[in-house]
Parts: sequence; structure tokens; C-alpha cells
Amino acid sequence: MLSIIGLGQAGSNIASEAGRLGYLSGAINFSQKDLDAVEVKHKLRLLGSEGVGKNRNEAIHLFQDQWETAVNFIRDNFSNSKIIAFAFSSSGGSGSGIAPILLDMVINLMPDKTFIALVVVPEENEAQSSQINCLSTFEELSNLDVAVFPIDNQQIRNQNPTIGKSKLYELSNQETASLICKVAEYTNKHSKNGNFDEKDLITVLRTKGIATIAETSLSTSLQSINLTPEGVADRVFHSWQTSVFSQLSSGKVEKAAIIFDGQESLMDFVRTNAFFTTFQTPPTDVFEGYYHEHTGKVITILTGLTWSFERLKDIEKTLMSKQELVTTVDVRFKVDSSLIRPRTNEKQQEKKTFRDGHFKQIQTLKERLNMKNEMVSKLVELKNKGIRIHLTEKGWEVLVKLMSEDETASITELNVG
Repeated sequence: MLSIIGLGQAGSNIASEAGRLGYLSGAINFSQKDLDAVEVKHKLRLLGSEGVGKNRNEAIHLFQDQWETAVNFIRDNFSNSKIIAFAFSSSGGSGSGIAPILLDMVINLMPDKTFIALVVVPEENEAQSSQINCLSTFEELSNLDVAVFPIDNQQIRNQNPTIGKSKLYELSNQETASLICKVAEYTNKHSKNGNFDEKDLITVLRTKGIATIAETSLSTSLQSINLTPEGVADRVFHSWQTSVFSQLSSGKVEKAAIIFDGQESLMDFVRTNAFFTTFQTPPTDVFEGYYHEHTGKVITILTGLTWSFERLKDIEKTLMSKQELVTTVDVRFKVDSSLIRPRTNEKQQEKKTFRDGHFKQIQTLKERLNMKNEMVSKLVELKNKGIRIHLTEKGWEVLVKLMSEDETASITELNVG
């Protein structure tokens, strides 16, 4: 049901963790060395460079002629997955550069799949170029119809101030993979008190905007909390602020899922309406599942959250404090576009041309696929009616072209007699 594909080194490490948990995983990267370093089921090396450093523009430029290869890689290896998560860093080059483009393509070309983004947000003390790449990545993601889960390394740092970067990344990757895989596992479980099924999860994940997953333990804290609906709700609020994903704003939430796993006696204290009192706009849909395999825990998934979450504001403030942001771009937070993506007018036009071009290619592919389906259906219909089908020599040429996706073929040239 669920697969995770890593884009770039950081995302590939998350995919590798998911693979260790038994889920189908893959990695796409420019660097063969980075691909060799991760354990995933399927790998695709993009051509043109042995890595791009933190240069998003170079990644975008190199990806222009390879997006179709990436789409085919996903189709060939992940066709049985209903939910495909793209994991990548917003601060680097490869993942942050290609992810928004590839997400845009697959969302349009593979509408039967549900795609989500697991996006790593840099620590506060990381380089300015990393912070700028982050804002640029989220600017582009905000235009897509996708649920975005911001993985906040600063959250891990706040809870573990003395650990090194290697350990921080390890904890972050493990926690992210564990949460998303744990949620998927519950869709296969059954309960007399209400199931959280596959359709529920897909509905929640198909909601555009910022999203989060959090888990709170009730069994280890029964002595330290007020065992009332309000006390359990307070624990859930706390889990949202300490999760590996970025802290929430108090604006809106569109959809939510609540999974309870514990003693039946604890169910009396799980009141879903008490969980959303901190939001100005509560969710329109809440999906619930109640299981009894654990001593006591609550897992929550929230989607359609307010886009301008606190960590983006913090990054903006950090850059503004250096007096290097001078203009405003309409992405719901202030950003100096010349700093985010410094490039010449020629490069700006080049990227715009590519983006416009890939929208047209999507439409062309859809139209071509529809024509093929109509043609085959008509031939089958005629054959079933006992009508002999004769293709002229020209007709066979056109048929071969259509079946090989030759753009010069025209359905109107195909004569059936």
C-alpha cells in the first residue's frame, strides 16, 4: 500500500529506514556514491553530474531532460502502491530541486496514486544558503495539490541538545519512517470498536497543505496526567508540539485521523472534539480507529493545516535579521526572490519555459492515452459484433506509431474497414 522514495541523499536515508521496516523503498539521485550508500529496493541515477551540492538551479536544469525517465522508474517499480511518499531535504540541491517538479508531474500523470511530501527543514544554525533553499522549496510546494509533512531537525535538536549531527539525522530519519509506516499498518488491523481503513487514510492524505503525525503514550504517563478527557487532550496537544514534524499554528485543520490503541477502559477519556479546541477552524472530517493491542497510546494525523507554519517564519526572521531580505513575494511570508534563487533573466525564462512545457507534455500524454483507449475499445467492439477488421498499410503504420507513443501519429489517419 505504502512506498517511500528518497530524492537526494537526505530523503534516501529516510527511504532506507522505511525499507528496514518492511516497506517498499527507492532512491533517485545524481550521485552514484550516495546511491551506493543506501539500502533500498530500487535505485535510479540521474545523469549529468556526480551530485550538485546545494545548487538547486543546477539540479533543475539537469532534470529537464530526465523527468520522463524518473516518471517511468516510478511507474515500473511502484505501480502496486496506492500511497507514494517522496522524502527529501528542502535545504540541499538534488532533492529540493527536482522534488517540486517531479511531484507536479506524477500528480497529473498518475491520478490513481496518492502522493505526499516528507520534507526536511534545516536547523536554525545551518548555512544561509540552506535556509534560502528551504524557503524556495516551500514556495514551490505551496502551489501543488499535495500534503506536505515538514520534518523539523530543530525539534530533534531541542530535545537532544548535546548530540552530534550524525545522531540527529539518524533519530530524525527513524522517527519519520516509524510514524508514517505505523499509521499505514493500522489500516490492515481489525477492531470491534471501529477501524481506520485504507480509504480513510487516503482521504486524509489527499488534502492539500501542511500536515503532521504525532504519537502520545498514555500508559507511561497515567500517574503524571489528569486522567480525564481534558487531561488526555493536553497530552495530545503536547505531542503536536514535540513531534519530529514542525510545530503547528493555531489556524485551521481540514481533516484529521485519530488512532487509539490501548485498554478499553481508557477509551472513555478519548474525546475527539476536545482535541481541536486550540484551532480557530476545526476539521470538517475526523476519521477514527480503536484498537486494543497496546497498553495505551494515541496517534493523530492532521492535514490541511495553515501553510505559514512557525518554522518558516523563524527562517524568514533569521534572514531578515541579517538585513538581506528587501522585497516581498506572495508566498504568505516575506522572501527576497533574488536571494532565494539568484539567476539571470535568461535563466528565469529558461525555467518558466520548462515549467510551461511540462504542463503541455502532461496534457499531450493524457490526450494520447485517451485516443489509444478509444481506438482499442472501438476495434474490440467491432470484432465482438462479428465485423471483419481490415487495416490498410497506412493504417498499420499509424497503429504502430500510436502504440509506441509516436507524437507524429494521428488517430484520424487510422481507417477501419
